[in-house]
Amino acid sequence: MNAQLWVRINRRVLLIMNNPKGCREHAAGVVRGLATAGIVTALATSLPFEAYAGEDNDTLVWSTASEIGSLDTYYANMRETLILTYAMCDSLIYRDPETGNYEGLLATDWKWIDDTTLELTIRSGVTFHDGNELTPDDVAYTLNHISDPETPSQVSFLSNWIDRVEVTGPQTVKVHAKAPTPAALEYLGGATPIFQAGHYDDAPKLGDGNSDFGAVQPVCTGPYEVDDFVPGETVTLKKYDGYFADSPKGQPQIGTIQFRTIRDPEAQIAELVTGGIDWIWGVPSENAEILSQQPGISVASAPTMRMSFLSLDAAGRSGDTPVTDVRVRQAIAYAIDRDAIVDNLAGEGAVVLKSMCVPDQAGCTTDVKQYDYDPDKARALLAEAGYDDGLNLPFYAYRDRPYSEAVMNYMREVGISTDLQFLKWGALRPTLSGGEAEVAHLTNGSNGILDATASLGYYFGGGEMDYARNEELSGWLSEAGRTTDPNARATLYEKAASKIADEAYFVPLFLYGRTYAYTSDLNFPATGDELAHFYRASWN
Repeated sequence: MNAQLWVRINRRVLLIMNNPKGCREHAAGVVRGLATAGIVTALATSLPFEAYAGEDNDTLVWSTASEIGSLDTYYANMRETLILTYAMCDSLIYRDPETGNYEGLLATDWKWIDDTTLELTIRSGVTFHDGNELTPDDVAYTLNHISDPETPSQVSFLSNWIDRVEVTGPQTVKVHAKAPTPAALEYLGGATPIFQAGHYDDAPKLGDGNSDFGAVQPVCTGPYEVDDFVPGETVTLKKYDGYFADSPKGQPQIGTIQFRTIRDPEAQIAELVTGGIDWIWGVPSENAEILSQQPGISVASAPTMRMSFLSLDAAGRSGDTPVTDVRVRQAIAYAIDRDAIVDNLAGEGAVVLKSMCVPDQAGCTTDVKQYDYDPDKARALLAEAGYDDGLNLPFYAYRDRPYSEAVMNYMREVGISTDLQFLKWGALRPTLSGGEAEVAHLTNGSNGILDATASLGYYFGGGEMDYARNEELSGWLSEAGRTTDPNARATLYEKAASKIADEAYFVPLFLYGRTYAYTSDLNFPATGDELAHFYRASWN
């Protein structure tokens, strides 16, 4: 056992106990657990309180460091929000996370009428959490709202292929695409929840007069419904007893699912070990080994679709920046030992990312120029670009700070000093979309979409996150997004991925692996999409 780790955990318990704003009931549970583990004295167990997670209370409590400000995944593009969306909302189509097969969810059938018209039959007998019955009008309203070019959705790539949606019968709708869209079924999957007609009509106004659509609390048709939401702190979902019986998601088994923000990883571990929470993820390998030896704790790892990479302002959107020079961008790529980061830091399941797409995505190729670790070549390129004495770059990041610090250390070794701007995602996103970030360490899980348009198209297709702004590249990706011939699509994506690599527009780093630690009382299905399907979980 790592004694230093447990000393730090012990300190976290004391902080909880001395925090007047904290939950003393839970703190007492933490102390009891530590006493059982022999880490604090049994005298502390005399506190007359109980922990609130676990099978006894039929409450699955999970935690990450993220702060959730909105429960609408269209306006809060966070993995945690998407996980909650899968639990509380349904989409038209369901892709089984284990088999990859498409199944009918809110739609029972679908067929292409022609190259740009998809007809769907909407399931009857489904009710929203407020008791209202699902109708085709709800489907048309939701999809027309999110596909409106004036709608400030954070995941516009999921809907910008839609021209319009019309109700064509008592249980049918037609989705009219702007062009042939081979990834349409992917887009209509779990990341595209359906709300009731009029859902956004009374959205509050922001200071600039625009509607704050993300502030409207979702009322959905999914296995769980929202019971309580404290922005930035907790989200509590309760099992929806009226969930339709033949859903491919199955029936919810756990009564309550609660998310809690705990920013300190050591505090997360302390609460897991002592029963305050039931599930955490992103556990470093050294802590995973320790936790796997603890009674009552299970540890599982799975690969994910989440890419880690550097965004570089090749187009100069942020102004006069050294990274508009391809030699500087290539120097940054050569400076970073990606293998070492994967082996020593990113942990089990992580692999070096060879291209700016996920290998499992349709159209993704990894047969592109590679930048193996070569600090001497990096220094030579910097000198050739006129930076013999080095240079300084602002460096934006928002998650997994140790990974960002490792990247910055490698850059520093070749003469590139960095000014770290470590922000919450809500603050960083407008900086990115506004074209202000010269260098940013980002991650992207493609919203679970198994098509390269969700990665290559999102970052290099001319949208707000495109820092290459290469018309030829954007044209290839636009054509790939509407070409139904698989071979033609593959050729276009290959040209695009090669161009991105040759010009070092972005620097791919690694694909995350996810290590989960959770109470052994929990039957948790770990899947490779990084979506934590809690609606499929149960108690053992």
